[in-house]
Amino acid sequence: MGIRKKQAAAILCALLLTAGAAGAAAVMPQGKAAAETEASKQGGAATASAGQSFSVNLTQHKQASPNTPEELKALETMEVAAENDRLKLFVNRETAEIAVQEKENGYVWFTNPPQRNEDPKASPLYKSELSAQVLLTYYNDKGQINAFNSFDDSVAKQQFKMTPADNGIRVDYRMGNVKQSFPNIPKVIGKDRFEQGILAKIKDPEKRDDIKYKFRFDEKKQVYEARKLQDYVAEEMSAVLEEAGYTAEDAAQDNKANGAGEEAASEEAEFTVPVVYALDGDSLVVSVPAKELKASKSFPIASLQLLKFFGAADAGKQGYIFVPDGSGALIRLNNQKLNAEGYDLPIYGNDGAFDVKEKIQTNEASRLPVFGLKQNDHALVGIIEDGEAGASVAADISGRNDSYNTVSGKFQVTAMDYYTLSSGTKTSAVPMFQTGKYQGNLQVRYAFLSGDAANYTGMAAAYRSYLAGKYDLKPLKASADSPFMLELEGAFQKQKSLLGIPYRSTEPLTTFAEAETIVGKLKTAGVQNIDLRFVGWFNGGIRHTSPGDVSAAGALGGKKGLLKLADFMKRNGFGFYPDAAFLEKYKGAKGAATLLDRSKAEVFAYNPVTHAKDTGKFSHYLLSPRQLPKQVDGFLADYAKLGVPGLSLRDLGREVHSDFDPSHPVSRQDSQAASVKAMELLRTKTGSLMVEGGNAYSLPYADWIVNAPERSSRLNITDEEIPFFQIALHGYFNIAGAPYNMGELQNPRLAMLKSLETGSAVYYQWFASDASTVKDTDYNGLYALNYKDWIDEAARLYGESNPVLAKVRNQVITAHVRLAPGVVRTTYENGITVTVNYNRAAVAVDGLQLQPQSYHVGGE
Repeated sequence: MGIRKKQAAAILCALLLTAGAAGAAAVMPQGKAAAETEASKQGGAATASAGQSFSVNLTQHKQASPNTPEELKALETMEVAAENDRLKLFVNRETAEIAVQEKENGYVWFTNPPQRNEDPKASPLYKSELSAQVLLTYYNDKGQINAFNSFDDSVAKQQFKMTPADNGIRVDYRMGNVKQSFPNIPKVIGKDRFEQGILAKIKDPEKRDDIKYKFRFDEKKQVYEARKLQDYVAEEMSAVLEEAGYTAEDAAQDNKANGAGEEAASEEAEFTVPVVYALDGDSLVVSVPAKELKASKSFPIASLQLLKFFGAADAGKQGYIFVPDGSGALIRLNNQKLNAEGYDLPIYGNDGAFDVKEKIQTNEASRLPVFGLKQNDHALVGIIEDGEAGASVAADISGRNDSYNTVSGKFQVTAMDYYTLSSGTKTSAVPMFQTGKYQGNLQVRYAFLSGDAANYTGMAAAYRSYLAGKYDLKPLKASADSPFMLELEGAFQKQKSLLGIPYRSTEPLTTFAEAETIVGKLKTAGVQNIDLRFVGWFNGGIRHTSPGDVSAAGALGGKKGLLKLADFMKRNGFGFYPDAAFLEKYKGAKGAATLLDRSKAEVFAYNPVTHAKDTGKFSHYLLSPRQLPKQVDGFLADYAKLGVPGLSLRDLGREVHSDFDPSHPVSRQDSQAASVKAMELLRTKTGSLMVEGGNAYSLPYADWIVNAPERSSRLNITDEEIPFFQIALHGYFNIAGAPYNMGELQNPRLAMLKSLETGSAVYYQWFASDASTVKDTDYNGLYALNYKDWIDEAARLYGESNPVLAKVRNQVITAHVRLAPGVVRTTYENGITVTVNYNRAAVAVDGLQLQPQSYHVGGE
């Protein structure tokens, strides 16, 4: 047995033992397995043939199943590339495959399915993809998409290189028909020079004949011309010429003498993609240094999909894929929904700097850059921790192209859109490509779960732990009452006319004095913990002018009224968050971002019938990220003087967009960085921030998250909606979904049940004026918000839910499960459980009798 085989045997034996007796029984003779199991029960140690002893704990991971014998056998072709206390990284130097072993239980995760070559479903093309670590798409000069994969277009051609990296290994893939250069092979050489200067100096007759055959003799010109050769043939020929003393300088001289200058070769699609695998504690970090990506000038890279098949679950596995669609969704493994499209949605929603002419479907935004896969009692969770603003999560089920269920991160490298040229009755579309691409890393961190933790609650806990460690987040402090989130609408612009001359007037919906009255009434009704978000308080109201200058709306009571309201809130111990938009530019195109077709980034409403953009219903421009620092500095210069210790951010935590201005381009990831800097400064100057939406980059600066996602997009391929967002963040942030009186459910009691399920705060949106004030205006959507219609119900629902919400406000969610259709149970850290029945009929479940649309609190 060779050294390599001996090492492989030792690795295999060690894996069998650390996987536990169940794994050993699967691959060892029954007698030996039984003997080792019995030795383990008695506290002894099983001994490997390599001479090492391993202690096997049968109880610690009794729920964690081992790898299959075929998977363990695949490790025989691999060697250890890196190792730490928690993980071991393996690499196959012939195929570029990677594997990661969890030391605690011996389980191994593979970047590519070990049994892929036996897949009866996959065609040769998809079998190649199953062997690839990188899937690359690129544009041609017409903007059409083409695809490469790292196996067919790099590994199979032996166009890749492996080098050591810190705590891991780096693989550089050269994709495409990479033409190698052999400068000492002449294109054309004179007869005498060839025969005397080359052939006469080659001593081996076979080599001499071989070299002569590789040139074509032109009788008329009396010259030899080099034939077209494969790279490996040219490499051998170059070595023979070098041995004969024929140099590159000689070849250049002969080419010039015979009129064979450098020919302008047509450019081919060639790419270099570096991928770094590194162990970091209990995680595997996979990254692509974007600035080191290389592409042919005529073929820009469109996207990179990393490790599509990492941890891929075959058709025999049980479990699900978790995707961050809105609040979160599950795709059951092998769910047979082959008529549904695969899942592919961008992180943080669509980039607003693209001109979307039709919007047939509006998806929920993915607020958290995280995904996961559970197979049997093992799971992995992937966190896109760099380049996430330009990334999407892609997932699919088995049976479509192959026999595997997959989920992975996909990164947009170059954006493209079409510019329409018109000439008379003819039009043509010309592709426009993004310049100024992101130069950081495209990076995914993988963590691994097993046993009872291998589920979506465990994934959420792992993500929570990651966020807390990265940003030094602290749990909320306990309070006697849960906060009541109240949003009041201030002023708005209304079209009027005087003597037939149209003008826009600032009209009040809720004055500062009326806001004080409403909060006072709510307090009298028994709500003792109120946080107020006040929208439309300055510069013309809700759709305000540039926040670079701040002027409290005179129609609401001006600066004096604002400060009086702020003092009232402070004296009562209530939070106060005046609202401002920084990215949505409601007045004027100056400073707006630029689209790829060079027009300004305008946002319009869409016709609900035709789904087409309604250019008659302008909403706003998108501010260029380059202008954001100036906006924030101007705002703070005035706002800081008011001394209000809070601020609501309408858009900085909800949306992020690029700027394709060719003279000053800003990638979406760099735009995110600009928003982060802005929030950091605003938090420092104001002390407390409320964000809408709750995109992950806003979390380190947020005390409140409002309009947090409560549902998924309900795509056909998904099977179940889950509150992953709330499971991951509850206990660290004050969270509220949609206002009870404005949400999708259109039923405040159902909204309260959702609050109890997720630990979210009660949230209402009101104004003081008559509802008719907004009739036939751009604010028709606010029609039914007069506070008098809602305040009694709000106080009653708050009074019912507050005893529960107050007890769990600073507690993380430790378990969440669907007990039956429409019935869910949430368990909090302090042991309190809330079982909710959303059905319109009574149900009996788990020993409980639940009335229609009711709940049960346990564990108190």
